[in-house]
Amino acid sequence: MVNNKKIRVLIVEDTLVGQSLLKGLLAEDQRFEVVGVALNGRQAVEFVASLGPDVVSMDIYMPVMDGVEATRLIMESTPVPIVIVSSFYNPSEIKMSFSILEAGALTILPRPFGPGHPQFTKTARNYRNTLKMMSEVKVAPRRKVARNSGSTRPRGSDETHAGQISTVADYSQSKIIAIGASAGGPQVIQSILQELPNSIPVPVLIVQHIDTHFAEGYVDWLNSTSNLPVHIATNGELMLPGHVYFPPGDHHLGLQREDIIAVTRNPPEKGLRPAVGYLFNNVNLVYGKHSVCILLSGMGVDGARELKMLHDSGALTIVQDAQSALVYGMPGEAIRLGGAVKVLPPGDIVKEIVQIFTILK
Repeated sequence: MVNNKKIRVLIVEDTLVGQSLLKGLLAEDQRFEVVGVALNGRQAVEFVASLGPDVVSMDIYMPVMDGVEATRLIMESTPVPIVIVSSFYNPSEIKMSFSILEAGALTILPRPFGPGHPQFTKTARNYRNTLKMMSEVKVAPRRKVARNSGSTRPRGSDETHAGQISTVADYSQSKIIAIGASAGGPQVIQSILQELPNSIPVPVLIVQHIDTHFAEGYVDWLNSTSNLPVHIATNGELMLPGHVYFPPGDHHLGLQREDIIAVTRNPPEKGLRPAVGYLFNNVNLVYGKHSVCILLSGMGVDGARELKMLHDSGALTIVQDAQSALVYGMPGEAIRLGGAVKVLPPGDIVKEIVQIFTILK
């Protein structure tokens, strides 16, 4: 049976040129219906409540109310998938973009180029595809997660051992931490790095799905709050304890051998580069049971199968719990496969790492 239901989009954009471009891009695709155009953040909050769009295309700098406050209010009252559309040229705008992610937006992408630009077709397709994918995400009201909420046992999984393992005894010999995330992940990664003590004795490798234009800006944003130094990795680099490494945009992050990073342009996996699965597979091959691997909020299934392989190798595998994750596709799939040793909110993930290495803050 053919589904003819259109994706209802609210455009939030204060310039006539921007409105015309985005409306035109969506008018060319029969999957979409523009249900409204908000000129500022306050109108966006009102229109979301009255029009009930499936997804919001959110500008950043606007009169009356900016995109950060609008996103925060929307996610607290009438949550809906929000995609940030940024020009990305201005460093202050990149910083503001990540503030909107922290407020609850799902993802960020560059504003499409106009007709006549060499990258018009590519960026237009990326804009439409992103709106379609994010419109399918089920979001919940945004709320702060209590740090002392304790661990959560995976529902319906008798094979996991949440709350039953002596972490220090079993995992204190771990030599690396690997983290994967997608939509909803940037702010969780920030909260974890903000709380981890700088005395952590192993390197941390992270893959976060994010548009290639924002990879460097994301690392700069993390460095402004992290207790640990955060880097864009280079191929052949020696990993240092207590340092955090991300791949450059549109590159996989992996390992050449123990302590040596691999940054590659190997083919995308499941259409993704970087891919969480690529990182986890490398970690499993090089470190196996001597690793701590964490799967956070994200759409799709990237990294879930590889986390199960790590679990079977004896690694400590942790997934973010459903109550705190903005998008539960990746963690939920890992649980379904039986790949999670523990299911925890971000605050307890930090506690778990501290306990593993008996770090005194």
